[in-house]
Amino acid sequence: MFTKVRQVRAFESVIQQVQSAILQGRYGAGDRLPSERALQEMLDVSRNTLRESLRVLEQKGLVEIRKGHRGGIFVKPINADCMAESLGLFVQSQRISMEQISEFRQDLEGLVTYRAARQADPRRLGDVDRLIAKAEALAEEGPARWDAFMQADKDIHLALARLAGNPLHGFFLETVHTNLHRYHIHAYLPRNEETIRATLAELKAIVHAVSRGEAERAAALAQEHVRRATETMKQAAGRKAKNATPGRPRPESMKTKSKNFAPKPVDRSQP
Repeated sequence: MFTKVRQVRAFESVIQQVQSAILQGRYGAGDRLPSERALQEMLDVSRNTLRESLRVLEQKGLVEIRKGHRGGIFVKPINADCMAESLGLFVQSQRISMEQISEFRQDLEGLVTYRAARQADPRRLGDVDRLIAKAEALAEEGPARWDAFMQADKDIHLALARLAGNPLHGFFLETVHTNLHRYHIHAYLPRNEETIRATLAELKAIVHAVSRGEAERAAALAQEHVRRATETMKQAAGRKAKNATPGRPRPESMKTKSKNFAPKPVDRSQP
């Protein structure tokens, strides 16, 4: 499976070999890799070199190192989690605004929904229909199931992305959704009945247009769905910022009566 390393930067060869074994399917998600001792022997590297390589593979999201009796090196499912974390750091470091994230999402949602409608096939809409039914049931329970309802909303968007046929669209969309929920939706979207009902109605309209193959209408509805939510969050963020700004204290000098500043009369009766 693995070969002895004969390179100057041995840890890079270790990373390349283990990564290739995972990406080529020789190890699947959840599989346990050989133990550290076995890998050291197969790769002919030191313990420190192997551990340095494993740390890099763990940072990439390819493996998980578990401690304890049932521990070991396990292959992780490849998903958008690592990319979502990277985008989150980028959003914070570059001060990406809510409007900029929304603009990107509108473009992506419009494209994905348009393509999903162009490839509409009733036999492929089963997952989306089930998710809509789930969202309806959660909406009936009201704000108490807010988090579950918003997860259903996200799942519907990702299901439509899968219908569009290009895995990269779903990958990027999941990354954007994760950061929207983390930094904006959780903080600013009102957790009330009105928001739930409006969101559900918009989702149902989008799915209906997709099912009928109305590509342009589906894209327009998806973009308006994002735009409306963004506007609602902007208003909530503005109110929150306004309420957080303390009132400007009145200077002490303004509170003092003017007579205190009047000069004392000069007593000219004394020599």
